[in-house]
Order: sequence, then C-alpha cells, then structure tokens
Amino acid sequence: MPIAPSWVISEKYGVVAVLRPDHEHKRYYIDIKEGVDSATFEVAKEGTIKNGRLVCPETGEDFAISEIRGDRSLKVESESRGVSRNSPTRDYGLRLWENEDLTPRPDDVFEERLFCVRWSETYIDDKGKERSRRHFSSVTEADLERERKARSLITERFGDWQEKGFIPRQEIEKGGDKTEEPIRTRGWTHWHHLFTPRQLLMHGLFLETFDRLYGNDPVYCTAAYLSVGSAINYLARLCGVNPHFSKGPGSTMNVFSNQALNTYYTYGSRAIWGLENFYKIPLTSSDVECADTMIECQDARENSQVCDLWITDPPYADAVHYHELSEFFLSWYEGNFSKAFPNWHKSVRVALAVRGNGADFKRSMVEIYSNLTEHMTDEGMQLVMFTHQDPSVWADLGMILWAAGLQVSAAWTISTETDSSLKKGNYVQGTVLLVLRKRLNDDVAFLDEIYPLIEDEVREQLDKMLAIDDKDEPNFGDTDYQLAAYAAALRVLTQYAEIEGMDIKHELFRERGKREKSEFEKVIDRAVEIACNHLVPEDFAEFHWKSLTADERLYLKGVELEKHGEFRNGAYQELAKGFGVRDYNFLYAKTKPNEARFKTASEFKRTNLKGDGFDQTLVRHLLFAIHETVSKETVQEGLNYLKVEVANYWSARKRSLEILRYLSRLEHIPHLPHWKKDAEAARVLAGAVENDHG
Repeated sequence: MPIAPSWVISEKYGVVAVLRPDHEHKRYYIDIKEGVDSATFEVAKEGTIKNGRLVCPETGEDFAISEIRGDRSLKVESESRGVSRNSPTRDYGLRLWENEDLTPRPDDVFEERLFCVRWSETYIDDKGKERSRRHFSSVTEADLERERKARSLITERFGDWQEKGFIPRQEIEKGGDKTEEPIRTRGWTHWHHLFTPRQLLMHGLFLETFDRLYGNDPVYCTAAYLSVGSAINYLARLCGVNPHFSKGPGSTMNVFSNQALNTYYTYGSRAIWGLENFYKIPLTSSDVECADTMIECQDARENSQVCDLWITDPPYADAVHYHELSEFFLSWYEGNFSKAFPNWHKSVRVALAVRGNGADFKRSMVEIYSNLTEHMTDEGMQLVMFTHQDPSVWADLGMILWAAGLQVSAAWTISTETDSSLKKGNYVQGTVLLVLRKRLNDDVAFLDEIYPLIEDEVREQLDKMLAIDDKDEPNFGDTDYQLAAYAAALRVLTQYAEIEGMDIKHELFRERGKREKSEFEKVIDRAVEIACNHLVPEDFAEFHWKSLTADERLYLKGVELEKHGEFRNGAYQELAKGFGVRDYNFLYAKTKPNEARFKTASEFKRTNLKGDGFDQTLVRHLLFAIHETVSKETVQEGLNYLKVEVANYWSARKRSLEILRYLSRLEHIPHLPHWKKDAEAARVLAGAVENDHG
C-alpha cells in the first residue's frame, strides 16, 4: 500500500499520481497524469494517510501507523532510567538499520520506491526567447536501472569513503528531542541513513574530488564544507514535497524548513544541476588589516576576556534544539575537517549547549549574560538577536537581561528574508536586534508610570518600521510588528533598577501555573494590544478603524493575515490576545496547523446573527449581506438586508463602504480562491450602498 498524504505533484501544471491496483500481485502501480481536470485533481488531494492512519483507497478501512510500525506500551519496572516506577513508556517496533544499510530490507515495514520523475526542457519560442518547460512522467525500467547503478556505485565505495570521511559514519545520538524522530519513525540509526544511495554518491563524489584537487588547504576546505553543508540541506531523505511550492509548479523543500528532523512519507530528490548554486562558491582574496584575534569554544560563564562588544543569538527556551540539529551537518565535517583544522573538536559543542526552559535554564542564562556584562567596559554594548514569537519567552528574556544588569537602549527590526518567495507564508520576515548597555543608574519607577511610556515607545517603534516598509513588497509581516512591540516594552522596562510592585528576580525563577503570567508578561501583552490598535489596515481610515469593536478589528486583521499568506494558528491566537478577545473560536473556518484561517461570508451563512457581541456588529451584518448577494444572485437582497437590520444604516454608510471595499480587495489574490465570489459580491454591494440615496 503506497503511503502519501496527497497525490498532487504540481498544482500549477495539474499533475497528479493515480493509483492503479494490481489485485493478482497485491500491489499498486502509480501512474503520473498531467493536465488533469478539476474532478481528478480534487480526488488526488486525498492521500492514503489521514490523521496518522493508513486508509485503504478501495475499502476505506484504516489502520493506525503506530500499529503498523508495531509500537507498544511498556511498564517500566526500574527507576534507574529516571522514570517513576510502573509509568508507561513506548517500545517502537521498527527494525533499527545497521551501518551498511542503504535502503530498506525486503522484510522491513516501510519500503521505498521512485514514483515520479520530473525534468526541465529548455527551448526557443517563436519570438526567439529562451524558455523552459517542466515534464513529469511515470517511472520506467530505465529509471530504475539508473537507481540500481547509483546503489552499486556507492556500495563499491562505501567502506572506503566512510574511512576517509567523504560520507558520515557517526550514529545518531539517542534520547534527543529532535534526533529521536528518524530512529523512532524510520529505524534510521546513522546520519548517512538520512540520504539515499544516489544522494550519498553525489555528496561523496564532491568531497572526494575536492580532496584530490585541494587537499588540506584551509581556505578551500572551508568553501567545500560550506558548499556540502548547503547541499545536504536540499538533498536528503528529509526533503518533503510541496505541490504549491515555488509559486505553484511544486518542488522539494529543504530539510530545515521548520528547524526539525522531519521524516516524510513522500520526499523529493534533486538532480545535480539543482545543486549548482550550492556547490559553486566564488573565492576572492583580499588583505584585511585587523587586530590580534582569538577564537575559542568555551562556556560563556567561564569567559575572562574583556570585550567592548558581545554579539549573541541565545537559545529560545527549547524552541529550536540547535545542539542536536547541528549534528546533521557536523556528521559530514568530522571525518575530514580536522585535516585542515587540527584543533577542531566537534563533540565539545553538544557538551556546552544550554538546554531546557525551566529555572535551571534561566539561571544559566543569567550567569552567562552577567559574566559577559562583567567583562564589558562601561562604554561597551551587547547585541542580542531574537526572533521568538511567544510573549512569555520575551518576558523571560527581559527579566534575564534585567537580572544581568543590562538595559535595552535600542531595538531594530531587520528584514532577514530577502527572497520574494519567502515574503509570504509562515515566516517571520525580520529579526529583532536588541542593543544593550550596562544599567548604571538607580532609577525607580511605578507600574502606572510605565504604561504611558511603553505606549509612546511602541508607537514610535512601529511608525519607524511603517515608514520604511514597502507596500508592494512588504519587508515585514504582522508578526514582525508584534516582535517590535515586545522589544519596545523591554526598552522601557529594563532601564529601571527597580519597579515598584514587581520583584523581577522572584518572578523570573518562581514556578508559575499553566496559564499564570508574570508581571513582565502582562506588561508585554499590553504592548501588543497597543500595537494591534495602532496598526490600521492598508487603505482603511483610522477614524473608522477605531470606531469598530475589538471583535470586528480581530476579524478584519485576521483576514489581513490570510491575505499576507499567514496560516499559523499561533499568529491568530497572538492577534486575539492583542485585541483582548477571548472567545473567537467561532470565527475559524480551519484550525489545523499551518492551515488556520477565519470564515468567509458564505461560510458563516446564518450563524452568529442572533447573539450578542460580534453577532450584532456592523461587520457581521455586512458579511451576511454579502452571503445574501451571493446565494440569491442579486445585490438587491444584500442591500435590503442592510437597510432593515442595520439600525443606523445611513450614518454607518461610510464605515460600511470602507469595510466592503476592504473585503473586495481579496477578489484577485491567487491563494484565496475561497474568497473570490464573496469579494466580488462585496465590491458590487459597495457600489449599491454608495449609489443608494433612499
């Protein structure tokens, strides 16, 4: 049974895979179809894996993947493993691969097979311009023979290449939060298991060739490993397939698209020409005059060197396990890197990692920043890079910096994603750079004095970002403005040696309840609220915006998130916090991870019209009027509803026009097809309201 979450290969070109059963041999063939009709395309969206269960496409019978793997619960009898007596644990049933395994064995639960080949053709059109077109095809015997040839070539070289360091030989460390997944879900025990035979061959040939040409030259060695480090991120078994990627044609994703080691049921493998930009690094030489330098890998708490400037990118309270994920790259470096760099010690990095998110983690962070502050001149500064989106993590960071005797003197949001393809979707476009200096004053403030200062600081910070933002190609997303609000709050809070009514050190280290917030976090929440109310949607009059209720503003800003390609549930949750709206689940059309969005007018239908709050707002009435216009296929029905149900219809006309025109701008946005009819109706309804003179 082929396992896939979807059989769509390319959305733009209408390419899908179609299962063809072979009952005699109890298997399925996979046929590739191009340019299919909409009905076939819709069927292909339904894969054979749903909610962690394998679904038979013929009978509909389903099976849990955990059962297929043979996972089972165990009772732990010993407390020596750090687990309380008789507490349940899991035994994962997959066979663990051995070092020599390059592909699954015939009796393994999970097999692999190539099921689609894509290639590009370059041609000259009738205007003499060079063009390219993509082709997709089912797998032929010739394709399979090439795969067998690749396996044969890597098998011949395998032992020799491992010994010479051209391919990894290290085992994946067990027990890690992120490194455990490949072991648990696929049985992969070594880092080279994360690559197919052909991928290992390509990467290994590159390193072998480099070694033959340049040997141990440190400059070329650095370039080579930067190249292979980039290449393995785009050519591994962990590169999932996204049929919508790259504006529709579909492509493979990189391994660390979400800072994890995800295993996929379907994955893509690039050709060598697709890695050209990663393997080709132009080298230029130049003379640089600099003072004496010292490079050390050591515990930051043990540093004894005085420095005018410290630059840090701290761990995000376990959001990203860098000390584990780095092993993916380091496994390729260890075997050969030490030739050019004899003092290279890979293992020390894991040992120095600051882990966790509890009190011990916070104490370690305070110790680190306190030591850096102690070994910094009074005129010196620190630069902290931070991108986390959780206000509680920002609150902890603020308290850590405060406890270390630092204050935020400036905060800059820098656009770090320059590729236009990354400006939409689930990405934070900017990184916040916090400029820190020693807090040398003994100033005391009261909380009621703090809030007006934070409001001024947040407004100033956002206005600076808005002034440099490009409306056609935005540099910042909604989440970036939220991060800027966090930073602005820290700038105010950390400048005081004492804040009456707030025991900051106690707040930092004490254990809080699940939903309990520190005073620091409450202040940061207030900063986000200020930011949300300050950020008026594009082409929306500020006067009309501020006349709306919090529910209405939440809904319209949520639609704006979707317009900008933001589908993370967390982004909508933070937005709701900012507007102070607690009950908003009824607004959702979808809540799945990375698919979250609010309802369209037609999806609301007649719900949420008879209650209080949002039900009685102008926005809700306008949404229903749009629904009536679409369902009755006449704008007069929508207009009649507004004139009857909106008590202050005439005085609310300008606000109504503003909202309707705002929604009408969703009509031609490619990733919002579900809004097309409603947005068109909003445009027509706006015209009817504008031309209505009673």
